[in-house]
Amino acid sequence: MSEVIQEWPRSTRWIHAGFALVVTFLLFSELDMKAIWKKVGELPFRHLLFHAHMWVGMFATLIILAFWLEIMRIKNLRSHLFPYNGEYLENVCSDIKGLVDRRLPPSGMRGGLPGMVHGFGLLAVTGMAILGFIMFFLIPNYGVAAPIGIYQLPKKLHDFLSSFVWLYWWGHIAMAALHTIKSPVVLRVFRP
Repeated sequence: MSEVIQEWPRSTRWIHAGFALVVTFLLFSELDMKAIWKKVGELPFRHLLFHAHMWVGMFATLIILAFWLEIMRIKNLRSHLFPYNGEYLENVCSDIKGLVDRRLPPSGMRGGLPGMVHGFGLLAVTGMAILGFIMFFLIPNYGVAAPIGIYQLPKKLHDFLSSFVWLYWWGHIAMAALHTIKSPVVLRVFRP
């Protein structure tokens, strides 16, 4: 594996750290909240978890918004996450060929397959954040006086997207671990 192609901006590293923490909390808090929706095993802790999930979700929406502003501000980050043309698309193809030959793609902001997968993950989490934001204001006692059940469609879409975010979360950790085993240089993204 080659050296880092381009350093990650410090602001991006901090946003990524906040993003990782809130998404991890939201995914794991969601596991125990399903009992509330099914009206089974409604314990006070689950209600506390539900409220924490909602408020951390609103904070996550702000972090995701900051991430999108960062993407708009930094062209290389935008090209890394959405490598759909030119040399970036060529990097995707060469990364796939490399995986067939058991070579991991290089790390860093270079576009390519890892960036494209990061982009898909960001889109899935953004979709969940938008739907969660909508649900926050539709759930009775929090926002507008919505007819009962009107938040079921956003909730179902939110749940559907969570499957992709779980897949992305586990895949991200697995690939980071694999890259770290091959070359500890990947952990440089976490330095201050």
